[in-house]
Amino acid sequence: MTNQLAPSHETFPFQDFTFSGQTLAQREKQVKGFPVSRICTKHPLLFLTSQLSLWIKWLDLLATGVQVSRVQAICLRIILISFGILWGTTVQAQESTHSAGGDGSSSTGSVAFSIGQVVYTTHSTGLGSEAQGVQQRYDLVKVKSVFELALVQTNWGMDPILPSKVNVLLSEGQAVQVGVTWDKSGMNIFARGTYTVLGTITLPNYIDNTAQVRAQIRVQVLPKPAPLDVTLNNNSFEADKNNFFIPIGAFEVTDPLDKIHVVSLNGTGYDNTYFFIKDNVLFWNSADPAAGKDSFTILIRVTDRDGNTLDKFFEITRTRPDFTALQITNAFSPTGDGSNDTWGVPDLRVFQGVRIQIFDRGGVMVFYTENPDVRWDGTHNGKELPAGSYFWTIEVIETGEMRRGVLNLIKK
Repeated sequence: MTNQLAPSHETFPFQDFTFSGQTLAQREKQVKGFPVSRICTKHPLLFLTSQLSLWIKWLDLLATGVQVSRVQAICLRIILISFGILWGTTVQAQESTHSAGGDGSSSTGSVAFSIGQVVYTTHSTGLGSEAQGVQQRYDLVKVKSVFELALVQTNWGMDPILPSKVNVLLSEGQAVQVGVTWDKSGMNIFARGTYTVLGTITLPNYIDNTAQVRAQIRVQVLPKPAPLDVTLNNNSFEADKNNFFIPIGAFEVTDPLDKIHVVSLNGTGYDNTYFFIKDNVLFWNSADPAAGKDSFTILIRVTDRDGNTLDKFFEITRTRPDFTALQITNAFSPTGDGSNDTWGVPDLRVFQGVRIQIFDRGGVMVFYTENPDVRWDGTHNGKELPAGSYFWTIEVIETGEMRRGVLNLIKK
């Protein structure tokens, strides 16, 4: 006899079917008595097998107790098995994703990991939740190269504008954009030319750059125009009998782009050997009296920081003393005490064709020279002359002038 039973538990999946020979409570107890496998996080297929066993057992009960045919029960088995295979394939794919280093989650649990650290998986079961840790090592994606950048041009003296980001190619074929910090220490913006500038790329922690791949870019500093002009703020000086290093004037360069220049004498031609330039200041620098010369021609060169040059001639005038106004001493004492032991006229060294003669009272010439740097020591033919008055004459052939005077030789 078949009984029609009403539903008694909402959790029973087949509460609408009719069983023969058993109450619904008995059937439920029998079904619920089957062991439910614990969820295995490392072997999801084992969990799948246990679940399929449970459902197939249910189908056996239904086939014997519910008013359905055996063929219908078999069809239900096939449907459940097909569903189980499909679900198992999905689980394996998720597990493969986890092992390859990806993040994944499902309705039965989740997985999270850090590179080179313990991988923790968590699953919910009928008895609570379980967590497992597995030490796994994942290789970081690596930087393979940095994409080539176009040449950057910049005007002389101007800091170039370089890109703040570059594209890098990774070992798995992806291209990503990252930040870059450029090292411009090897570039001189004040010298024309093409420079290679290196950059350090800034990477997220999941990209490896142990090979220290760096970005690089070529920067071309364009040439600057040459200086426009150079002037000398003073071009004359007075001859000095005691000083052979005399400042004359400073050079001033006209250049709208650069304020730093080197001014130098261009070679040894013309009258360059008489002069010297230091810190762009011109000096007379010669012990050579350059007798007879009042005017000198020099050729200088201005060089800017880009290597441009400007050459220019300058005329320098030397003022010599007036021969007729020269102060000539009229006495000396050759005693060997180191003070006023000799007599001479050093101011004459800047004149060309000088003749100096000294005579005693009898008209005998006791001293003669054409070199103003040579002085009389009060002797004649190696013998000391007596104290007294002597007469001198000085002739400058260059000017045609002559002077005469009296010289007193004093002995203490």
